[in-house]
Amino acid sequence: MKINLAWLYAITKYGYPPSIEDMYRAISDAKRLGFRAIELEVYKERNLVEVEQHKEKLKEHINSLGLKVVNVAGIFPEIISPDENVRRKGLELFKRSAELAVHFDAPLIQTDTFTPPVEFIGTRPYSTAIIFAERYRIRIPADFSWRKFWRMLVEVMRQCASIADDYGLRFAIEPRIGETISNTDAMLRLLDEVNKDNFGAVLDTGHLHAAKELIPLSIEKLSGRIFYVHVSDNDGRDNYHWAPGRGTIDWDAVFEALKRHNFKYYIAIDVGGPDIKDILDEEVTRAREFIEEMGRKYGLW
Repeated sequence: MKINLAWLYAITKYGYPPSIEDMYRAISDAKRLGFRAIELEVYKERNLVEVEQHKEKLKEHINSLGLKVVNVAGIFPEIISPDENVRRKGLELFKRSAELAVHFDAPLIQTDTFTPPVEFIGTRPYSTAIIFAERYRIRIPADFSWRKFWRMLVEVMRQCASIADDYGLRFAIEPRIGETISNTDAMLRLLDEVNKDNFGAVLDTGHLHAAKELIPLSIEKLSGRIFYVHVSDNDGRDNYHWAPGRGTIDWDAVFEALKRHNFKYYIAIDVGGPDIKDILDEEVTRAREFIEEMGRKYGLW
């Protein structure tokens, strides 16, 4: 069964980003909770350096538990900075995260598209923690040009895809509430304009459902460009990340669509957030068991 534990578990339980000591604990937690595969994440340069310094021991720990790393997320907001020098530094950090993916034998690397350089009044998405159901207010700066920013984003994603390709990796991003790429159609436009075969999408059911998307139609639109799935559920209003079956997503329709397009990659249990921290293990276990059964029902494994 191609099911793994997403890094949201570690973030929810240990903080953002988890310390190196807590990374070891989170990896052990994955084994304890019945998983055979995991994803890892590095967030900003300091965390990247820590993981680089401990990469040999981390790999030994992962291997000792019989776990497989299926994705490494390199999260560096610098890659979409208006400052070319900052972007260049961000791309170098991304390249180092690709080297980590190779070290951990992961076939996939992921990043985000973050928020455009607009003025946020109050809370900014994912700035200090992974918090769902927030409300955002923005002002558009007088010198901001969406078209110029979009051209830069396309070029950066093309460079990221090329870096990944140089290391024999697939590369993906996920549409997320509050970020530059926040829905399926924006993702499709980006895929078309980047135009790299190794560049695809992470289908995140929690974010898409909260964005009022029809997830089976999202799968139909993206079809063979879905490289990875993050599963969670919510009420269709706020982007909570509950266990599948607890919210209002039509999971039979989701799995019918995945089967229709012969989805063959990993499905990550992306359950967490402050609202369920006290019952995190129970929610994650419930989610894993639910997805295992759905995969069997629809012949995905």
